Amino acid sequence: MQNGSNYPETKIDAPASSLDLDQIWHVIREKAWLIGLCGLLGILGGLAYIHHTPLTYYAQAVLEVDPEPIKVIGYNDVQEEKDPISDEMGQTLLAVFRSRQFAEEVIKENNLLKIPNFLPELPDGETHSLGDAVGALIGMEQVSLPPGTRFINVGVKHSDPVMAKELADMIAQHYYERASQDRTDKAKMEIDYLEDQATKASDNLKGSETALQDYIRKKNAVSLVDAHDTVNTDLKSKIGELSAARQELVQLQADDDEAQQQKNNAAALLAIPSVANDPTIMEYKELINELTSRIQVLALRYKDPHPKMILAHTQLRDAQLALNQAVLNIPSVIHTKRVEAEARVKEYNDALTDQEKVALKLDDDRIDYDVLTRNVEANQALYDGILSRIKESTVATGMDSTGIHIFESAQVPMEPMQARKSKTLEIGFVGGLIMGLILAFGLHMMDSSVKTVDQAEDVLGLTVLAAVPRQSQSRLKESGLALVKAPGSPVAEAFRSLRTAIYLAGKAKGRNIVLFTSTLAGEGKTFCSTNYATALAQQGLRTLIIDADLRSPMVGSVLLANRKLPGLLELLSRKIESAAAIHESDIENLWVMPSGELVPNPAELLARSDMAELVRDLATRFERIVIDTAPVTAVSDTLLLLEHAQAICLVAQAGKTARKWIMRAIKLIAEAGSRPTGVILNQMPMRMAGAYSYYPGRYGEPEVYGARAFAKDRASRAEEPAAEPTEPRF
Repeated sequence: MQNGSNYPETKIDAPASSLDLDQIWHVIREKAWLIGLCGLLGILGGLAYIHHTPLTYYAQAVLEVDPEPIKVIGYNDVQEEKDPISDEMGQTLLAVFRSRQFAEEVIKENNLLKIPNFLPELPDGETHSLGDAVGALIGMEQVSLPPGTRFINVGVKHSDPVMAKELADMIAQHYYERASQDRTDKAKMEIDYLEDQATKASDNLKGSETALQDYIRKKNAVSLVDAHDTVNTDLKSKIGELSAARQELVQLQADDDEAQQQKNNAAALLAIPSVANDPTIMEYKELINELTSRIQVLALRYKDPHPKMILAHTQLRDAQLALNQAVLNIPSVIHTKRVEAEARVKEYNDALTDQEKVALKLDDDRIDYDVLTRNVEANQALYDGILSRIKESTVATGMDSTGIHIFESAQVPMEPMQARKSKTLEIGFVGGLIMGLILAFGLHMMDSSVKTVDQAEDVLGLTVLAAVPRQSQSRLKESGLALVKAPGSPVAEAFRSLRTAIYLAGKAKGRNIVLFTSTLAGEGKTFCSTNYATALAQQGLRTLIIDADLRSPMVGSVLLANRKLPGLLELLSRKIESAAAIHESDIENLWVMPSGELVPNPAELLARSDMAELVRDLATRFERIVIDTAPVTAVSDTLLLLEHAQAICLVAQAGKTARKWIMRAIKLIAEAGSRPTGVILNQMPMRMAGAYSYYPGRYGEPEVYGARAFAKDRASRAEEPAAEPTEPRF
């Protein structure tokens, strides 16, 4: 017999467990009911959401925006640019729609607070505030800009289809009117400014003409004309040049001021006469008109995908881009011309001054006359230029140059918006599954029990000798001795595997005395020991099973049909001899030593020195001895018997026994100077074992390898299959 003190020290610290793919799949299978339930609850939640969500109707009006609005060019030439809305302009438009000021204007203009269907009714005659209405209207708006287009989709969601249509039209109409009013106000400001300048120019012209007439009457300056024909001819030439330069300068000054204000707005720049009349711009316009006409002619013969049509459209687009770029370059050109005109005016003025000095030598009076005449001509030219500009602005104001118009009015929606039931249910189902997975893995992480073979070996650092499949309580009672009542079952195969595992583990040293214990009560310790003893007896080995659980003995109830027979306690108390304590069971080659009559002090009896002598004596009479003991963490009885065993089997219930209790049991056994030979996982679910390749295919059940042949031959053959290793007989 091998003393337990020779066992190496047991390592109690176990490596931390982690989830691998097999464990993940096992958790999903084990908690499939929870995951499915959460998915079902998600679907029910989606159905509840759909049921309680009120019906909503959607109406939409469409505005069209021309980034390059209609402009007047030379009174008659009309140009329209229709490029997609830029990102900057689009964000500006959306900001206007989403502003509280815009919503407040719509509400006030249409008196929406007095319309009953606009907002839900309040109890007790309460009324909605303007702030509430503004927030509600902004929440109803669904304004969007389809990419690559010049359209603004003005949508409104409302529970009343008619109100949704009216609100969409109100918002679109107000935006159109607001844009028109802004354009009109800007044009009016421009005309008012020009009219004010025209009044000043008229006053200056009248003053200069009066001064000239007074001078003629006073100095008789008419007679000087004949005397100075040559000088007059030169002076008139200089005056003409200076007048033209001044008129050009006035025009350029006005155009330059406006061009600097609109230097980034090509559409506004085209409204400036000097820009529109620029030779380069006019050439691009003529080119665009030619390309447009060419496309119209080609369209009669070809479709858009035709290479000629594609080339024509590409040329037209390039010409439009070139025109736009040329227009944006004009402000710098105008400014340069203005500087040149100012220099020219100065140059002409200097030349005229020189000519006046020549004329002064002839007659000093003629100088004053000429000065007055030039003032009249210059003021007349300035006044005429301002009047011309006023006429152009007035004509442009009379045209729809806002660049925005209502493309399509809203229609009363006939059906509510789709509730997107399928999408909602999918979200609810997927969300429920995710929540179920979270709960499943959360419960798995919180579960400190040992659930699988690999996990037990990793955590405990011990070999799993066998994994006994789970059985229901009713079936467990019916087949307590599985090797007798259900020899072809997976449970029976598990105990045959246990017999082989213990034999192989002790082949070098011998494992003839095997002790069974558990961590806690109710883990199936007696079930495992009796079936293991039966497996040994069925192999033809003289086997004795000793019920050493002197607190709650169960071996006698299983193997001796609950007969009250003397046993271990009477033997230890020296009331009987060993032969009287051993009883033959109904199973061939299996004898039982029950616990006997219970006493209050079993630990003292087990601690006596003659226990070792008793075990040595029994070992000479039986080939195998199986000792069923009490749970090791419950009482100290088992610790007193460890030294008499050659193999120690620790039984734990898979998926129930906490790791800390198993580790506690191993520690107690180690402190007693022994080490468990291995662990037996009892009541392991078949799917759990199968997931870890311990019982692939549920070996031993119908339609599984070897089961059908075994069932056919079980009545005539009692011994085990030839593949089972056989121990030597002693």
